[in-house]
Amino acid sequence: MMCLNPIDRLRGCIASAAGLPINAVVASLEVAKEGFGDYTLVLPKAGISKAQAEEAAKTITRCSLVSRAQLSGIYLNIYLNREEFAYTTLENVVGYPDYGICREEKPKRIVVEYVSANPIHPLHIGAARNAALGSFIAKILKSFGNEVQTRFYINDVGRQTAVVALGFKLLGKVELPDNMKPDHFIGLVYAVTSTLADIQSIKKRLATATGEESKRLQEELDQLLADAARLSKIAPDIFTAISEKARDIDFEEEISKIMKSYEAGEPETVKLVRSIVEKCIEGFKETLRRFGAEIEVWDWESDLVWSGEVAKVIEMLKKVATVHKGALAVDFKAIDSPELRARLGIPKNLEVPPLVIMRSDGTTLYTVRDIAYTLKKFREFNADRVINVIAAEQTLAQAQLRLALYMLGFTREAENLLHYSYEMVSMEGVKMSSRRGRIVTLDEVLDEAKRRVLVELEKRGSQSQEVAEKMGVAAVRFYLLSVTPSRPVKFSWSLVLDFEKNSAPYLLYTYARTEGIFRKAREVGIELSWSKLLEIMDRRFAEHERRWRLVKLVAQFPETMLASYRSLDPSTLAVYLLKLADEFNSWYDEEPVITEPKESIRAAKLLLVYAVNRVISTGLQILGIEPLPQI
Repeated sequence: MMCLNPIDRLRGCIASAAGLPINAVVASLEVAKEGFGDYTLVLPKAGISKAQAEEAAKTITRCSLVSRAQLSGIYLNIYLNREEFAYTTLENVVGYPDYGICREEKPKRIVVEYVSANPIHPLHIGAARNAALGSFIAKILKSFGNEVQTRFYINDVGRQTAVVALGFKLLGKVELPDNMKPDHFIGLVYAVTSTLADIQSIKKRLATATGEESKRLQEELDQLLADAARLSKIAPDIFTAISEKARDIDFEEEISKIMKSYEAGEPETVKLVRSIVEKCIEGFKETLRRFGAEIEVWDWESDLVWSGEVAKVIEMLKKVATVHKGALAVDFKAIDSPELRARLGIPKNLEVPPLVIMRSDGTTLYTVRDIAYTLKKFREFNADRVINVIAAEQTLAQAQLRLALYMLGFTREAENLLHYSYEMVSMEGVKMSSRRGRIVTLDEVLDEAKRRVLVELEKRGSQSQEVAEKMGVAAVRFYLLSVTPSRPVKFSWSLVLDFEKNSAPYLLYTYARTEGIFRKAREVGIELSWSKLLEIMDRRFAEHERRWRLVKLVAQFPETMLASYRSLDPSTLAVYLLKLADEFNSWYDEEPVITEPKESIRAAKLLLVYAVNRVISTGLQILGIEPLPQI
């Protein structure tokens, strides 16, 4: 990695002065606990003997960034030279336009596939987390110098698309109303058709069911009828038109016909399905543009089928297939091992059943088609790595995908395909189901966020619709990114839009506060030439505890960015930014900056404000949030 990093400089300085291997210092240098210095060398991690540590404690002060060191058990506690370290940190901020961001010496070509929601209803709050994570991954990978391509896989071949196509076929037209986003209208058609199809299916099963099964099916039917009644009120025209024509058809038979004819490329079905899906994608693009998660390449799953690429994969799979429960399937037992799972990133205890190649009706399965798509992504972008941002519930399918690639001889692709797993989003009091039309759409969430922000802004004397929109979007994005991906998110407006702490509005106000300080400085004739301020600053300014804590936090920014980059975890960066904002606001509430009487101290304070400004600005942009200089 290539970057200006104060902590890297400290590591090198310590290693040289103390006569320690640089790798040992890198492995063992940690931020010290309160009251035990500024940094700590953990001796077991460094592989350093007590005798070596005692000698290091004596010689370490040859490093200009260190004032003293104290050996305590397995720890060598290091106290920094505040003057030198503070100046070094601020010098790095001023001297490096992209402070905090390192550059890969050997950048990679990486495909990030994200969202890829079924084109049958509007994007919901769960897809919002996927979009936030995917766009963050793309941004941080690009910022470190990698070439990144973002892609969306349009799943237009599966059963759900056939269901919505049947709904439009029963409606007798594909024209969409002008007063509703196309994806929202399509979502209603899908929910009505899916519910009516399930009611018909349950009634058929009830006719022959007995005992407990009959009771269970009746309860399921009662819920479906309640959902149907709700949908008939929400979309009476759609419901009436579909239900009247649905009396004379067998839903499952008609859905199966559409699936088979679409996979076969029959013109009439292709025209119907494509026209619906294209309209839904228009709605997706509008929402993603608003959310700051736009995608470069849109791939149609059907194109893979019609091009013959899926057929080629099926032929390869047949050569390694066995019979499983009467169907051709690929059994992974022959290759499965702890070593291979470690190489492919597959959970140790995950049970991986055989991968069925085709359904009994001859249509292909999603995972089989995904093998062809994975090869396409690697091939077309000449990718070193492909990242699939997909919910944790798809862990099994993604494991089967990697094992199948490996079994077919695509070792490089299997080893460089990452399933970026994340947990789901829930909203209090809402049980979501797209099949029943019970979803909280991302559009609705963003509209509500904007409305709530505007109310808060009006209390503070502002009525800017533009600022309210940007802050609302930022609030939703930040909240979804501030929780580590492996943890579920419970969406709460009180947390999303807390203007006083732990939120995007709080960070945006902190950033705007730093910009306000610069405006006031210019108004009173202070020249904000950062290099000149460096020359005249009093290096002793960091003797003040709050200023010193801020300096150390600013110095940690490159380390935080690197950790977030390596783990692809946005919460690492989000939590750090909140901590920095807290420390800055506490300091600024206690100390004046513009009215500081001593010029050299004022110069140092302005530089500290500038450092915080730069760090928050860079961090927000990596999270996909536009910094607002004035609110």
